[in-house]
Amino acid sequence: MRLQITHGLLAAAWICAVGASSTQACSIGTRMMHGQSRAMAVLPKPWIDADHERPHEATAVGLWESTFTGEDGSTYVGFESIYADGNELLIDNSAPATDNVCSGVWEQTGFRTYTINHPSWDFDTSGNLIGIVVITETITVEARGNKYTGNGTVTVYDPTLTTIVYQVSGTLTATRITVRSNPL
Repeated sequence: MRLQITHGLLAAAWICAVGASSTQACSIGTRMMHGQSRAMAVLPKPWIDADHERPHEATAVGLWESTFTGEDGSTYVGFESIYADGNELLIDNSAPATDNVCSGVWEQTGFRTYTINHPSWDFDTSGNLIGIVVITETITVEARGNKYTGNGTVTVYDPTLTTIVYQVSGTLTATRITVRSNPL
């Protein structure tokens, strides 16, 4: 009997530690610890949402198609990679000659809520540095982990960082990109 309980505890710990949904895995592990058979430990198939995407862990880590809509009517669309190590990379739809890539950092500041800070350079089309852009975001990942919403600010400073040239606040929306995502 002691051997069965030990195996049940080890199996429950293993199931909770592997990549299955923590809610599903830990409830299965709990059933095993309470003496239910191993046959019941088969992981249930994740359900599919209306967008035919499997739910993800509700974390910001991953690849997103994000849209910033400024209160002035401006819109920026980008691909945002948020890495588990606290780094972030945003490639937006502005002209590459003006520098459409910025890397930044993030930290979790609440339940499914994250703050992101990413600086970037701003060039004119001739390649001259005309400013430094700082984008700050506060986002909240929805419970199923496939979307986030939030608020952000784009601040453009002169190259010496002494004057704010332009600033706009706005809203953010994003959809997670997966290996099953269809860009159409």
